[in-house]
Amino acid sequence: RAWTPTESDAFTALVVMVPTMSEYFASWRDSRFVLGEASTQRDFNVISRLADIQDILSGLEVVYAQIRPRIETVDSDQAAQIANELRDLISFVADVYAQERSGRRFTPEEADTLGAEAQNRATAITGKISQMAGALGITLAE
Repeated sequence: RAWTPTESDAFTALVVMVPTMSEYFASWRDSRFVLGEASTQRDFNVISRLADIQDILSGLEVVYAQIRPRIETVDSDQAAQIANELRDLISFVADVYAQERSGRRFTPEEADTLGAEAQNRATAITGKISQMAGALGITLAE
């Protein structure tokens, strides 16, 4: 209850969590939502990992909204670009999830391709957030 996150905590959370898309998509690829009965995965059997990814990204968007004003003091265009790219990543995942919910079954290869796209987007976002942390003199936790 007494813990109050610092700017470093917020920036670190974003830099650590945003670029984990390939791991999340690999988990989805290996689930029954992609592999069907061939899946040996025990988690995410009731709800698709894509729903979890959306929730995680939505939480990270809330975290970003808290640090965005500080980034705007250094580069308002970059702050807006990060917000837009994060929103676009969330929309990308939401679109894939909507397709899945409407009955589309993705192949493992398609899941890998989608995961690579999400990872590329996440990596670009993370680089910009890290750059802004540096410009603000904010140390990221190891």
